[in-house]
Amino acid sequence: MQKTGTIFTYFKRDSNEFLTGFTLIELIVTIAVFTIIISSVVALFASALRTQDEVFFQNEVLSSSSYAVEYMAKALRMAKKDLTGGCITAKSNFENIGSNQKIRFLNYEKKCQEFGLANGVVYVKKSTSGLSSQLSVEIPLTSSNLNVSKLGFIITGNDQEDELQPKVTFLIEAGKTGKKLLPLKIQTTVSQRDLDIPR
Repeated sequence: MQKTGTIFTYFKRDSNEFLTGFTLIELIVTIAVFTIIISSVVALFASALRTQDEVFFQNEVLSSSSYAVEYMAKALRMAKKDLTGGCITAKSNFENIGSNQKIRFLNYEKKCQEFGLANGVVYVKKSTSGLSSQLSVEIPLTSSNLNVSKLGFIITGNDQEDELQPKVTFLIEAGKTGKKLLPLKIQTTVSQRDLDIPR
């Protein structure tokens, strides 16, 4: 004798014994629902790990590029006017060299200094005097893990006759070497600390 319920099917072997169990369709539906739920949880977990990885690398890019930005901003703020023309054009505060990817100036010690971009690395060159001919080799300001794709310097107020305080706006666009993430863009404007008085 067989009795059918909503969930279980009952089979009678003897007059006093019943066996219970799931039907094949119920088992297949349960496995399918369980598989969908587990797949969703695994996909959500994998997405969270990917997002955490991206945030970690963006934070590393920000930390690495922040050092270069702070270093350059401090040096540009403390720049002095080149009265003799040994480093840059006489009576100038800053000068782009070749393109807007390089800037040269006299630092606070009145020694010639240059910032630029070469092979994805921001560098600094310093001279032992106020002459550009004595600039040293390129010293990297960014780590090899950071790939700087753009570096640009825009100089305003550099002319003695414009009655504007000299300012440099610079932009860095950087990403993590070997990672396909959106590049981080940092832009800042620095005005020279010393008042620009015609001399």
